[in-house]
Parts: sequence; C-alpha cells; structure tokens
Amino acid sequence: MAPKALAEAEPAEAPASAPRSKPRELALVADGAAAAAEGVEAASDGVAVSGVSRKVVSPAEATPFPATSATTSSPPPSLAPRSEERPRETPVKPLLASEALMEDLAPIEPSRQAARAWCAAVGLGFAGLGALPLVGVRPGGTVAALPCFLLGSVTLAAALTRVSYRHRGVAMLVLGMLTALVGFGGSGPAAGIAANAPLLGFARLLAATTLPAALLFRARYRAYAGARWLLAGAFLCALPFVILTVLRLAALSPELATAGSFVAIVVVAAALVGFMGSETTGAGTYVGLGVLCGLGAELALSDLSRPGAFATWQNATSTTLAAVAFGAATGLSALGLFQILAWRLSDDARRIDLHAATPEKPRRKPAPPTTSDWSSSD
Repeated sequence: MAPKALAEAEPAEAPASAPRSKPRELALVADGAAAAAEGVEAASDGVAVSGVSRKVVSPAEATPFPATSATTSSPPPSLAPRSEERPRETPVKPLLASEALMEDLAPIEPSRQAARAWCAAVGLGFAGLGALPLVGVRPGGTVAALPCFLLGSVTLAAALTRVSYRHRGVAMLVLGMLTALVGFGGSGPAAGIAANAPLLGFARLLAATTLPAALLFRARYRAYAGARWLLAGAFLCALPFVILTVLRLAALSPELATAGSFVAIVVVAAALVGFMGSETTGAGTYVGLGVLCGLGAELALSDLSRPGAFATWQNATSTTLAAVAFGAATGLSALGLFQILAWRLSDDARRIDLHAATPEKPRRKPAPPTTSDWSSSD
C-alpha cells in the first residue's frame, strides 16, 4: 500500500515527445504584443516603453520640465507672445466741451487767414491804383505810379511770406499807417486826402485804426474784462476826431462835408454797443466794418466839397479812389493792431472761469389757491 500511495502523491510526468516550452513562448508573444500595443498608445501620451518591457514611465519622468498645474494660464505654443503682437493705435483725444468753449471765448491767433487774405487783396489793389496814372485816369504819371507799386509789392509780400502771427500784425499796422501818412503828403495810393484839414486827417486816421481794432478784439474775447477797457481807450483816441467833427457840424453849412460829419458821428456812436455784457459779442465785427466804411465816406464827402473837386472827371475820380485807398489802408492797420493785441493778451484772456454760471433771477413763487367764497371751483 505504501508504494501505491507514494505513486499517487507524485504528479505524472509529461511524455518526452510533448514540447514543454510552447505554452510559455505563446505567453511571452502575447505579452510582447500587448506591450507593443500599449507602447504605441503611450508614445502619444508621454509614456516610455522599452522593448517588450511593461515598465511604464510617468509623464513627470518623460518631460524634461516640471509639470505645471492646471490653473496656470500659459499661451499655447502656436500663439505669438504679447510682446510680438501688433501695437494698437492710440485713440484720438476727443474735443471736450470746455476746450471748445475756451476756443470760442478766448481763441489763439484769431482771424489769421482772414487778415492774410485782406493783406493780399490790399496789396493787389495798391498795385492796381499804381497803373491808373500810367493810363491817365489819375494825375502824376510815372512819379505817382512808383509809390503805389512799391507799397503794393511790399504789402503783397507781407501777405505771402510765411512769418509769425505777431510779425505779420506789426507789418500790417506799419504799412497801413505809412500809406495814409504818404497820402497826406500827396503821393501813394491815397494821394491828396485831407489836403485842406491835416489836423482832422490825423485825428481821422487815429480813430479809424483804434476803434475797429478794439471792436474786433471785444467781439472775439467777449468774456475778457480787459476788452472793454481797450474799447474805452479806443474811444479816448477817437475823441479828438469827434470834437473836430462836431465843431464842423455846428456850422450847418449846406455842403457835402456836413453830410459826411453826420455819417461819422452816427458810426462812432454805434460803437458804444461794444460795452454790452459778456454774453454777446456786441456785433463788434460788423460795427467795426461800419466804422471803417463810415469814416471813409466822411473823408470822400469832405474832400469832394472842396472848390474845384468836380472841375474835371479826373479830379473827382482821383478824390474818390484816394478815399477808398484810405479805407483799405486803415482796415489793414486796424487788423494789424488787432493781431498785436490778440498775441499780447490772449494768455490773460484764457484765464477765465468757465464754470462761473450767471446767477439766475429768482423765480416768483406761484400764488396759493384762494379759498374765498367767490371762487368758482365749486
């Protein structure tokens, strides 16, 4: 019994013809195929596979840089860094209401182009008046034409030359005054003006230069308190002309000079509207233009009232053209004086309080309803 039990306890050996390594080789091939498949999948996910080994390499070991947390925001590699992005255009600064109001109440270099255009027009006009003596419309011939051409060319050069605002204003003031002064001497575009009354002619020139300039400055800088003081100073400069005109008007002689005196007094009195409040311009531009035209008309009527003014048509034409040249010259000098004042006082004029509101008048409270017996509310 013992040998039989021992034989049953021992496992039966396989026959010699059966291959013992086949199942193990099949298992290894299956394991290798599975490992190769896992290696292909892990290659895209950062898993390293060595041969047929099933050792899995962690992403931290396969990546040369430390893994970052999911909350860290980093731009993808395909996007360009912020420093290489195209810079955005700076938006244009909008024009504030306060800046627009400041430019309206106290502009910088006002009427620059208008004054330049007027200077060019006056220069061409002076040159055109110089051609009239050459054709016999005005007396004097070549001698009278030369000063007109000279003043016209200089005035035109002052308009076309690129100079500063202040320098052009000084040039316009000097050229306008010089044209009138040369005209008192009997030459130039305004030759023969105020030949019988030189004192009145100087007073007229002073009034025709200062009053329009002060009125224009008052219109462009209406919120500036100093503009009214300048207008008061202009009236003081025009006072000699007013006195001489009133004295001539007191005679009430039936001649053209009397009518011209009436016109001069009216236009000078109209300039008083410049003392109105700061909420209005006082129509300073138009009143100043009216002063120039009125004083020019007064000069023409005064010179035409001289004996022999209508003896020939050349005399009457020359007298009228001289008065027109005087008006153009005083307009030139008035614009030049205005530009000088604007250049000098524009900084002071801009020191104003834009938020200072005009106090409103107290409104009347509504009357309480009446409770008398005569009420028809019942």
